[in-house]
Amino acid sequence: MLAQRLKELRQALQKRQMDLANDLGINPSAISQMESGKINPSMDNLVQLWQLYQVDLHWLITGEGTMFSDSKLERSQNTSKSWETLQKMLNKSLEEIASAKMELVDSTVIDIPVVGEIAAGPPVESNLPQADTISIRKGQIRGLPGNFISLRVNGHSMEPSLYHDDIVVIYQCNDWEKLSGKICAVRIDGAITLKMMTLDHKSQTVVLLPINEEYQPILVKPEEHSDLMLIGNVASLYRRFCA
Repeated sequence: MLAQRLKELRQALQKRQMDLANDLGINPSAISQMESGKINPSMDNLVQLWQLYQVDLHWLITGEGTMFSDSKLERSQNTSKSWETLQKMLNKSLEEIASAKMELVDSTVIDIPVVGEIAAGPPVESNLPQADTISIRKGQIRGLPGNFISLRVNGHSMEPSLYHDDIVVIYQCNDWEKLSGKICAVRIDGAITLKMMTLDHKSQTVVLLPINEEYQPILVKPEEHSDLMLIGNVASLYRRFCA
């Protein structure tokens, strides 16, 4: 064990735990914890041991070889091997940390309510109660879960990108300029429609474009509507496949 080899090294150097701690610039209790296996030496500690005492890092980390190099050639060879071992150890640690972090993010499941329907065609009233929820991994969306809602598509104007009965996850945002050119949910006089939203600054018109060529664009003059609101843009899509 690394803890046992660290103790053997200190005894070979004829140093007390306090002496070794002073050499490494750490608390004496840390040496005691390292030798008991409660904590592991840091990468900096290992490098310090190599630099101060010419200990063979390959031996210290793996237990293979000798505690110290006997010749300049052997020391050079073992130093190279030690750095290689140390680098592999560091890379493995970083990979494990990254993997654990990704697994934690991806495995966190959140529920987003399906709050109603959204028209993909002529706007229709969206007054349905919460019909369902969808469960997705947090890593699939960017932003706080509370900023998202989901709606069931009703209509065919966004085919073949979005089909009738698809469920779209909407990131709630009311910044018209930021979302111009994206597929958005827009409320017009109480009805919600799903279209590609663009702004025509010259005519001061909100242009809602369908993808299906069988449908006509919707041109909206803000001053002609008492209720015009940008709900947000499509962030994700869920589709049910029938067997």
